[in-house]
Amino acid sequence: MLRAIFIFLSLFILSGCLPEPEIQISGVENEKVYPEARIIKIDEEAAGNFTMKLNGKNIQNGHKVTGNGEYQLAVTAERWWNKETKSITFEIDDQPPNKPAFKDKLKKIYYKQVKFRLVKEDGVDYTITVDDKPYDLGKVYNKEGEHTLYIQAVKENGLTSDRKIKFHIDNRTYSRDTVDTFKQLYFHNGEKPLTELIKWTYYVGVYVHGDPTSQDSKVLKSYFDKLNEKLPIEFKMLENGTSNYTDHQLDIHFVPTHKFKDYGFKKDILVGNKQVVGVAIPEKVTTDGKIITSRILIGTDTDQQLRKTTILHEIIHSLGLYGHIEDNKKSILYPYNNNRITKLSEIDEKLIEILYREDIQPGMTEKDVEHVLEPRIKR
Repeated sequence: MLRAIFIFLSLFILSGCLPEPEIQISGVENEKVYPEARIIKIDEEAAGNFTMKLNGKNIQNGHKVTGNGEYQLAVTAERWWNKETKSITFEIDDQPPNKPAFKDKLKKIYYKQVKFRLVKEDGVDYTITVDDKPYDLGKVYNKEGEHTLYIQAVKENGLTSDRKIKFHIDNRTYSRDTVDTFKQLYFHNGEKPLTELIKWTYYVGVYVHGDPTSQDSKVLKSYFDKLNEKLPIEFKMLENGTSNYTDHQLDIHFVPTHKFKDYGFKKDILVGNKQVVGVAIPEKVTTDGKIITSRILIGTDTDQQLRKTTILHEIIHSLGLYGHIEDNKKSILYPYNNNRITKLSEIDEKLIEILYREDIQPGMTEKDVEHVLEPRIKR
């Protein structure tokens, strides 16, 4: 009897000294999302006898988890009659968030204001700025000028995707008469009406041929310098024989008017009692309205002052404005150069501005142009 009591007390004392099992897991934490494979490890000395199950299947210490998905790790550790359990849920997701997208079609230019509507992805947080300042997409943006919208999407796994969008709040307006003049010039002129807009869209190399006077050369440079200040493209005068790194080319020939036929002009140089002293001919235009090459003919058998008017007149034609304004002698597009105009009128400036707006695209129809400009017509 005494021996039995002694054994019981010994076992009691010994069991009181035994360390309890401790589950120490490394590699995964509860409710975390990871963008890459994980290796699950357990401290075997601290755990004692243990079992680990991942989604119900036994795994060994150092098990590598590779596939995307949700996982549940169940661990049981035993030491003598002491027992501990632990459950860890985690996820592997190696996919970044979708590139930020919008509910509405984006435009480069907006009139007065814009409200961006983001297509939000579940489980993704978004950081949004305009011009590096925090911005709430739920609000209307109406600051005039050019801006940059930046959106960064961040998933729980820490992976990101982003998008940068440049846009312009442009509040310029036009009179109904100006818009109608533009459409009339382009789509309803009596000489060569077009069904779609054509315009230059890139740097243009300008080559001068024939026998220009020194004054002609100065006038050309002056006109192109002024146009380059107004246009989103550049006309660069190049020496003959020098390389033009683009295919976009404007050739200007100073030749006697009777030689115009040698350069592609098929009409009579006399129209009634009027003589044709200059011609602008678009030579190569893409199917979507982009001018690639064009040619200007300037008659050298005219006086210098008349040539100054002719040169500007044909340059403006070569921009894509090939019609004439018959009822405005102040316009450089007046068909007869007896007005001796050597600078652009207000209507000329407006027509060039409209044609080279970024939202007036080559290939647009009259209906397309009206759709873009109608909100900007002054009431």
